[in-house]
Amino acid sequence: MIMRRITKTPEIQNLLNKARYCHNISCEEDKAIELCNEALKIYPENRDAMLIKAGSLDCLGKEKESFLLINEIIDKWPDDWEAYYLMGMLLFNTNETLAIKYFNKSIKLKSNFNNVIAAAQLLYFLEEKRYKEYLKEAKRLAPKRFEKYMNDYW
Repeated sequence: MIMRRITKTPEIQNLLNKARYCHNISCEEDKAIELCNEALKIYPENRDAMLIKAGSLDCLGKEKESFLLINEIIDKWPDDWEAYYLMGMLLFNTNETLAIKYFNKSIKLKSNFNNVIAAAQLLYFLEEKRYKEYLKEAKRLAPKRFEKYMNDYW
């Protein structure tokens, strides 16, 4: 019970919200990492801070650090879909076969637009026709987002 309160304090939530903005919107990865580190000083086992930090490390080209952190997250929380998704993204251009395995594990734990569309795109690049199944699922999960994604990014 105490751990739950620590992870949900307004101070930590504020740091995480700022870190998410820096990582997802303004692409200030160094600042996102700094904010995550502040949250981790307060509560070293904060999974959200670790996940955001891992994503930012990858964006900065610090693949080894990101890889180690994602593995730590997977070891501590083996049922967290997002850690497997991040590992798939990390391996996207270096080990496509393993990346697909991580995406599929993520999808099995919690299917959502992000992990399904990432798997679809990688399968498309690998010229595997089953990418169409993933596209159908992504469209089912988030029709408006799917249309925007297909128009702007595919």
